[in-house]
Amino acid sequence: MELENVAELLKIIGHPIRLKILQLLKRNGELCVCELLPLLEVSQPNLSQHLSILRLSGLVENNKVGNTIRYRLSNNELLREILEIIEKHANLEVGLNDK
Repeated sequence: MELENVAELLKIIGHPIRLKILQLLKRNGELCVCELLPLLEVSQPNLSQHLSILRLSGLVENNKVGNTIRYRLSNNELLREILEIIEKHANLEVGLNDK
């Protein structure tokens, strides 16, 4: 991966809300907006905007199940490694399956 791509990845995940979304998806697999909202304390339009940025950047994928859209981490090895490092060194309290 080129340095510019790594810098762009870090820029995208550098927002606290997006980082929390990614950590929640890493810990819990697929989640819908209705499951993320109470954990993030943001408005639904704000959450949807962050999910859209993550989806368009290829960091998350979505899957429609009935009327619900469920989000999950993409198969991006660098993203998963970065999230592991952050989880190891940061005190993130983001809910659901917290360890």
